[in-house]
Amino acid sequence: MTTLRAVAVLGLLAAVPGSSVARAPVEPVLNPAEMVSPARLLAQLATAFEIEVVPDAVVDQLIRFRLGVRDLLHGATERLAGIAQLTGFRIPDLTVLSAQPVAPSQSTWATSGFGWREDPIRKRKKFHRGDDIRAKSGTPVFAAGDGVVVFAGRQGGYGNVIYVDHGGGVVTRYGHLRRIEATLDTAISAGQQIGQVGSTGRTTGPHLHFEVRLDGRAVDPSTAMTVAELGRESPAAGQVASFALAPEMQENYESPFDPPREAKKAKRKAKAEGSRPERTGRAKRVRPVS
Repeated sequence: MTTLRAVAVLGLLAAVPGSSVARAPVEPVLNPAEMVSPARLLAQLATAFEIEVVPDAVVDQLIRFRLGVRDLLHGATERLAGIAQLTGFRIPDLTVLSAQPVAPSQSTWATSGFGWREDPIRKRKKFHRGDDIRAKSGTPVFAAGDGVVVFAGRQGGYGNVIYVDHGGGVVTRYGHLRRIEATLDTAISAGQQIGQVGSTGRTTGPHLHFEVRLDGRAVDPSTAMTVAELGRESPAAGQVASFALAPEMQENYESPFDPPREAKKAKRKAKAEGSRPERTGRAKRVRPVS
């Protein structure tokens, strides 16, 4: 298999033949501050398919300069489509997702992300299948894209929840709602208000639990929304970026806001060992052997 160079940035895997890279320095493509570290898990998939991953230092250089993105992705799309056919991974079309479920403001912020985390109620490691967005009770909740309401009611730990089917296997879920403002089997538009933030179900306070599912499988909502945005700007970029949503990439995610306790301990231990000077201690006395 031809060796490819792969760059995982904000969910974008930009793969190009190792022999040809555009050289023209132009405008920045992505702000380094916007990089999502979990996207670098694409390196696992790259290794499995003999794809060479560019070191972080080179990635930073590529972020600062646009290297002819259209030409860069032209060959990659066909190659990755071939990989998808071999592995059975279906490249999803997420471009329908075009609106944030909660309008950004000073009173809204993310409190828990997709992936393994320390469950706030059961106090143990558990996989979290969505993003939690803290907001005041009654804050409007909007549909992330055009679709049809396929469930609207109360369901277990979700509390009051709405499922919206966007077609093509893409479904979004909106949980812990204070109030449901959408009717079953009705068509809705992106950005349309469908409910209000609440604290129904299994929750420690008012927030929106937002999920994105592809063919029934939960994926990282932040990465999914990024893939959708890239897909609207460039279909080729969207196709390549969608590989960040492959099961191999998603299963090892850790929530950046509330990682599992052992992960916290490991980080604290590594930090302490890195900053604490080595203690030589007192030499032990050894008895002479007669």
